[in-house]
Amino acid sequence: MTVFHRLSRGADGAMSEEVVNAEVSREFLERIPGGLFRYRAEGERAGQIDYVSKDLLTMFGCDTYDKFAKLTGCLFIGLVHPDDRERVEREIDAQIAVGDADQVTYRLNRADGKTVWVDDRGRFVRDSDGTAWFYVTLVDITEKVGYQRQMERGNERLEILTALSNDVVFDVDCPSGATEVFGDFEGRFGRKPQMSDIVLRRRCQGECCLDISCFDIEPMMQRVAQGSFVECETSILDSDEQPIWFRYQSFVQFDEEGNPVRHVGRLLDTHEMVLRENQFRRKAEHDSLTQLYNREAATTRIEEFLADDEGPCSFLIIDVDDFKHINDRFGHPEGDRVLREIGSFLGKVMRKEDVVARFGGDEFTIFAKGLGPGPAIENILARIAQGPSTGSADDEPCGFVMPTLSIGAVTCVSTGRTFEEIYQAADETLYEAKRAGKAQAKLRVLE
Repeated sequence: MTVFHRLSRGADGAMSEEVVNAEVSREFLERIPGGLFRYRAEGERAGQIDYVSKDLLTMFGCDTYDKFAKLTGCLFIGLVHPDDRERVEREIDAQIAVGDADQVTYRLNRADGKTVWVDDRGRFVRDSDGTAWFYVTLVDITEKVGYQRQMERGNERLEILTALSNDVVFDVDCPSGATEVFGDFEGRFGRKPQMSDIVLRRRCQGECCLDISCFDIEPMMQRVAQGSFVECETSILDSDEQPIWFRYQSFVQFDEEGNPVRHVGRLLDTHEMVLRENQFRRKAEHDSLTQLYNREAATTRIEEFLADDEGPCSFLIIDVDDFKHINDRFGHPEGDRVLREIGSFLGKVMRKEDVVARFGGDEFTIFAKGLGPGPAIENILARIAQGPSTGSADDEPCGFVMPTLSIGAVTCVSTGRTFEEIYQAADETLYEAKRAGKAQAKLRVLE
């Protein structure tokens, strides 16, 4: 006999519970989905099955009870694939030791060798005469296990690629701020991760305080159906305050109300590539002798400012006095040394943001944005005109005083002119300065 608790609703609509005794019919059990069976839990007959449902026979590919009995020996352990038996017995024993229910997964011991995975849910019950039983339901989870295996393979691929590329993957639960970081962040950046490393660009109005936990590379599958995507090249400082370059990529997923739910992304290792690119760019943009900007790179930067900015600016053309005489008397190596000294001198006189360039030969140029008419430009012209001279010829290693410089300069109250117009005006002013003698500077104001 089995005790049932039957619920019914009275005339007043209230629910009541009625305890009734009834013979559990085979028809009732057969209609419950999944495989059902019962086996003894203790004694000499422990493990012996005394009831199975039709669905259970179907799971084993058996059309009769006799075939099932022959295959399994009517023993619980006979249901389990031989390779899983030791693990299943160990897991059930551990769970029953602390409760009356167990849950295990395993493959069935099918005669045809087909792999069928099941979820086993059992309950330990002792009936009225003291006999102990396990009542068990089995659900076929073969398809689910297949999906899990696919995810595991995908996770494994991600782990390998992350390790090989020295990348870092992060996963943020936005409501809680719990953040998992996968990959060797500390090994790459020399310190533990911080919130500013991960939340590179805010895309929501909510508070953002992350509780970060670091892990070694573990299985993770990025599944982003929708969200806002950010990708950019950037850098963060390592423990020595040196920039480490990487490509930042991330998705933020939002719920139907527009609230951020999940933030997943990665920091791709591009440090060596960026350093190489910067090195190539520097070689392409800088004069090999003086390390100043070359003509093409300087012209590009000046044109960009003239196109975008409306503030004042100044442009200088600088010519080395008597440079041909130095080359003819002391040789081109000494001439090159003079050009390097002048380039270094001009770089020190001007601000870091000013464009100082060697346009070719002994012609140098300076473009200073924000520098308009007034005492500042006059002082700069007077300082540059004297050149990098250090004193008498006896003080110079080459036996001559460093040459002076002639300057033609224009200063613009506001932009609106092309680079060609500004260059032409400065070149004409330089011609006037050279006619006036050495170490002369002429300035023209363009309204």
